[in-house]
Amino acid sequence: MIDTLLRRPAGAGEYFADAVRAACLLSLTAAALWHGPVDVALFLLVLMGTLVSRSLEIPRVFDGLYGLTLLGAAWSSVLDLYARVGWWDLPVHFTATAVIAAMVYLLLSRLGAVPMPARRAAPPAGAIPVLVFCLGLAVSVLWELGEWWGYTFVDQSINVGYQDTMGDLAAGGLGALAAGAWLGRAARRSAREAGRGASGASGASGASGASGASGASGASGTSSSSAPHASPTWTAGRS
Repeated sequence: MIDTLLRRPAGAGEYFADAVRAACLLSLTAAALWHGPVDVALFLLVLMGTLVSRSLEIPRVFDGLYGLTLLGAAWSSVLDLYARVGWWDLPVHFTATAVIAAMVYLLLSRLGAVPMPARRAAPPAGAIPVLVFCLGLAVSVLWELGEWWGYTFVDQSINVGYQDTMGDLAAGGLGALAAGAWLGRAARRSAREAGRGASGASGASGASGASGASGASGASGTSSSSAPHASPTWTAGRS
């Protein structure tokens, strides 16, 4: 995991994601210089989340969008946009819960706790969307508990009313449902592509094996002292 974190970026997607991580580090520095400890803790969580995503084998464009979403949500809190713009809370909960739920699922899949999205045999239909949806609801509940804790012990200007909480949970649930549908579709597409690749490889191996066998039989018919041919290519490649 340390080697993955320290490797040099390769490709535009990784440079984009690492640029977002650099912006998170700069935001943490700005919070330490000009804001309070609560904001420092907030940006520290965001930076840690983006470091976790770098250790996963995921599309790097999604990695960058994930970090950008978390960073936007954090700055929205620091700049008090949730209080200034009444509707801003809902799209942030939708997008942030979506990317966090997808990222948590990908982390759990790496640990072997849930089915891996990119594999030859896709999980049962609906399994990934349901699991991501449940993870998103859990993330939303933890988010609301964090807002309640902040209101109770840190800053009573945080909006924690019943209507706000239910709206946030609904928006987060919808975001997680969308993320689950996207991951499920990606898993089915990956399984289809893997199946086509496997069938194509087996077909090519069969053809080369047949031609090699016919060539060998022809050679043995013309000269009984000829040496036997080498093993088929697919056997050597598989070993």
